[in-house]
Amino acid sequence: MKATGGAKAFLLIGTLLVALVLLSPFFFSLLSLVAHSELVFDYLMTAELGFVAIIGLLFLSVGTFLAKGPFLFFVFSSVAAVGSLVMVMLLSDPPLFSAASLLVLYNLSLVSLLVHGVRSLK
Repeated sequence: MKATGGAKAFLLIGTLLVALVLLSPFFFSLLSLVAHSELVFDYLMTAELGFVAIIGLLFLSVGTFLAKGPFLFFVFSSVAAVGSLVMVMLLSDPPLFSAASLLVLYNLSLVSLLVHGVRSLK
């Protein structure tokens, strides 16, 4: 895959937005440790920032389309991310196991989208 300038810009913005979503719980827990001398890790923050992940997903899709990149890996990861995010948000008072498994699936699909973005930029 040979990405052009426009495709690389879309891929870079999408990759940075997905990385921002994935790294935000760690950053804010360190900030909480410095400010309040207490480590508070919000594992739901990636789902709370789902709109940023979806915007990053849109940038990655445009960049992948322009670069004529590998669509199969991207499509499966994006469907898993959006589907699990929607399922977590639609379930009212879900059992702990199903909510945790959907959240893990969402985070793993974000990691795979991040890997796709980094590999597409090379």
